Amino acid sequence: MPHSPDSELDPNLLDLYLGQLSPEQRAELERRISADPVLAKHNEALAAVFRALDSAPEPTPPADLAQRVSARVAAAGPAPRVISPPTAEPEQEREPRGIILRIHSLRDVVAVAAMIVLAVGLGVPSLLHVRERNQRIACSNNLAQLGRGMQAYAATFGDSLPFVGWRRGHDSWQPTSEPGVATLPNRRHVYPLLRGGHVRTVWFVCPAGDAVPMPAEQVRYRDDFIESRNLSYAYQNMAGVRPSLLDDPGLPILADDNPCFDDGHPLFDVLRRLGLRDPAKSNSRAHRRAGQNVLTLDGRVIWTTTPDSGINGDNIWTLDHVTEYTGQEGPKSTTDTHLLK
Repeated sequence: MPHSPDSELDPNLLDLYLGQLSPEQRAELERRISADPVLAKHNEALAAVFRALDSAPEPTPPADLAQRVSARVAAAGPAPRVISPPTAEPEQEREPRGIILRIHSLRDVVAVAAMIVLAVGLGVPSLLHVRERNQRIACSNNLAQLGRGMQAYAATFGDSLPFVGWRRGHDSWQPTSEPGVATLPNRRHVYPLLRGGHVRTVWFVCPAGDAVPMPAEQVRYRDDFIESRNLSYAYQNMAGVRPSLLDDPGLPILADDNPCFDDGHPLFDVLRRLGLRDPAKSNSRAHRRAGQNVLTLDGRVIWTTTPDSGINGDNIWTLDHVTEYTGQEGPKSTTDTHLLK
C-alpha cells in the first residue's frame, strides 16, 4: 500500500543498507520503492547518507588507548561497594521502557542520524502548518470579539462606528510637520472601544506578528494606543464618508494590517512607479502574506487571499482614484473601503 505524505520511515530501508535483508526481502522492497514515490524519496535520502559514510575515512584509535584506559582505571582506586537492601521477594525482571538503541559502529550512528533527519524533514513542515493555522484561527477570534464590541458600541451611539471626530483641513492621519495641521492617526478612531470597556487590549494583537498588547491599566489615562505595536489591525479610514451599521453588511471595516502603509506613511515605492510591482496587490504582512482575516460590517470574519475583497471587488488597501496620499484623503462613498492603521 502506498505511504501517505506523512508516513514514517520504513525500517526495512535501514535493514537494506545495513545488509540485514534476504534476497527475497530485498527484491520485494525494491519493487515497493519503484512503485511508491514517498518510499523512493526516503530511499534516496538514506542512500545519500550512506554514500557519505562510505567515503569518510575510518577513524583510527590511538595506539596506546588500552594502556591509557587502564591507567585511568587504576588511578580511580577500587570500585565502591554497593549493598542492596533485602527484599521480600526476588525482583521480577522489568520490561524496558521506551526505545533502546544498540549502536555498535559508526555506521549505526549514521543510520540513527539519518532516521532523525528524515523525521525532522517530515515533521517540521507539518508543525509549522499547524502553528500557522492556529495563529490564523486566533486572529479570526480576535476580530470576531472586536466585531461584537463594535456592535455594542453602535447600539449605544445610534448605529455609528467608533469615531473621535475629524477636522477637514486641520487633521492628518499621516504624520506631518506642516504648520497648523495636527496628526490624528486613524487608529485613534477605534480606541473608544477600549475606553468604553467593550473590548480587551489583547484582542487588538494578532498572534502571527510581533505586536504587544497595551497594558490594560493604562487605557483610562490615554486617548490613543501607547505605540503602533499595540494594534495589529487596520480600521476603516474615517477621514471621509463614514459608514454605519445601516450600510452594506459585507463592507470590510477591520482586517490584518495594510501592507501599503507603515504607521500612516505610504509605501508606494519606486518599483511601483516603474510598473514593476504594485504593493496594492499584496496581501497583509501577517500570516506570511498568504492572505488576511477581514471583519465585515455585519460582524462576520472571512479569510481572503486577495486584497480585492471589498464591495464589488474593491481593493481594501487603497482609496478609489487616489494615487498620492497626503494624509487627509478619505472614502467618498460608503462602499469604498480603505483600511488604515
